[in-house]
Amino acid sequence: MRPAPRPPDPSRDARIWVATVLVLPVALLLFYLLWRLVLVPQRSACPPHCARTDWTRAALQGVDWAGADLREARLVGAQLAGATLREADLYFANLQGAQLTGAILEGATLRAALLDQADLRDADLRGADLAGARLRHADLRGADLRGADLNAAILTGADLRGTLLDEETRLSEKWRQVWEIVNQGAAGRSLVGADLRGANLTDADLRAADLREARLEEALLMGADLTDARLEGAALHQAVLDGSTRLPARWRQVWEIVNRVELGRNLRSADLRGANLEGAVLRQADLREARLDRARLVRADLREAHLQGASLVATDATDASFRGANLREADLRGARLVLADLALADLRGTQMDRTTDIAPKDRRVWELVNWGGVGRDLAGQNLSYADLAGVDFTGADLREADLRGANLARAILRNADLSRALLADANLRDADLTGAVLDGADMARVQR
Repeated sequence: MRPAPRPPDPSRDARIWVATVLVLPVALLLFYLLWRLVLVPQRSACPPHCARTDWTRAALQGVDWAGADLREARLVGAQLAGATLREADLYFANLQGAQLTGAILEGATLRAALLDQADLRDADLRGADLAGARLRHADLRGADLRGADLNAAILTGADLRGTLLDEETRLSEKWRQVWEIVNQGAAGRSLVGADLRGANLTDADLRAADLREARLEEALLMGADLTDARLEGAALHQAVLDGSTRLPARWRQVWEIVNRVELGRNLRSADLRGANLEGAVLRQADLREARLDRARLVRADLREAHLQGASLVATDATDASFRGANLREADLRGARLVLADLALADLRGTQMDRTTDIAPKDRRVWELVNWGGVGRDLAGQNLSYADLAGVDFTGADLREADLRGANLARAILRNADLSRALLADANLRDADLTGAVLDGADMARVQR
C-alpha cells in the first residue's frame, strides 16, 4: 500500500516567498553596488588613477593626463596625438603602435615601456625616463629627446632623423653614432668595425665611408648612398635594401649571396675579395677562377662547389664544408681551414704552404694526391673519405689504415700492404691491387 501524500507545508511556501520577494532583490542590490563601486572599470577614476587600465585603440587625441598614473596600462594602438602626458608614470605601459604625434611627454616615466612601432614624431620627450624602453621600429623623427634617459633602450629599426639630442641625453655610444650618421651624414667617415646592427640608416649619406668589418646585420639601408664605400669584411646578413639603395655592384652581389639561397649559383670569375660570406650557402656554385682572397667563409656551405683555379689566399674558411668540392689548382696559401670538412674534396694541383692552416689529415691527403704514395709508411693513418683517385701507392704500408669511404678509383696499390685496413664503403673501381696484401681487411660494401 502506497503512503498517503503529505499535506502542503505552509511554512516552506512562506520561506520561498520571502526568498523571492525580499532576499533576491537585496542580493541584486548588493551586486549592483559592488559592481558600481568596486568592479566598474577603473576608467571612471582616470585620470589620475589609470594603472593597469585598458585603452586599446582608444581615441584619446588631445587629452590632458599630466601626472597620471598609467603604470602597466594597455594603450596598444591608442590615438594620443597631441595628448598632454607631462610627468605621467607610464612604467611598463604597453604603447605598441600608439599614435603619439606631437604628444607632450616631458618628464614622463617610460621606463621599460613597450613602444614598438609607436609614432612619436615631433613628440616632446625632454627629460623623459626611457631607460630600458623598447622602441623597435618606432618613428622618432623630430622628437625632442634633450635630457632624456635612453640607457639600455632598444632602438632597433627606430627612425632617429631630425631627433633633438644634447649633452645631457643619456644614450649608448652605438645609438648616438647612428644618430650622428642619419643627421650629420657620414660621407668619407671611418666606421671601421662599427656596430650598426639593426640601425635605421634610411637615406643615410655613406658615400666613401670606411665600413670595413662593420656589423650591418638587419640594418635598414633603404635609400642609403654607399657609393664608393669600403665594405670588406662587413656583415650584410639580413640588411634591408631597396631599389633606391646605392651600392656598388660588387657588394650588392655579396648581399644577394648571404641573403638569398640559390644552389648552383654562377659566380665564375667573381670578385669576392674581402667579402663576409659567413654561413653563405654556395653549394654546387660555379666559383671557377673566382677571387676570394681574405674572404670570410666561416661555416659556409661549399659542398660540391666548383673552385678550380679560384684564389683563396688568406681566406678564413673555419668550419666550412668543402665536401666533394673541386679545388683543383685553387690557391690556398695562408688560408685558414681549421675544422673545415674536406671529405672527398679534389685537392690536385692545389697550392698550399706552411701558412695554410689545415688539419694534419687533410695536409697528408694533399701530399698524397700531389706527390704520390709510393713506398710511404701510412700504417694506421686516417685517410677516410679522402679523394685518392689515381694515386700511386705501390709498395706502401697501409696496415690498419682507415680508408673507409675513400675514393680509390684507378689507384695503384701494387704490392701495398693493406692488412687489417678499414676499406668499408671505399671506391676501388679499376684500382690495381696486383700483389696487394688484404689479410683481415674490412671490405664491406666496397665498390669494385
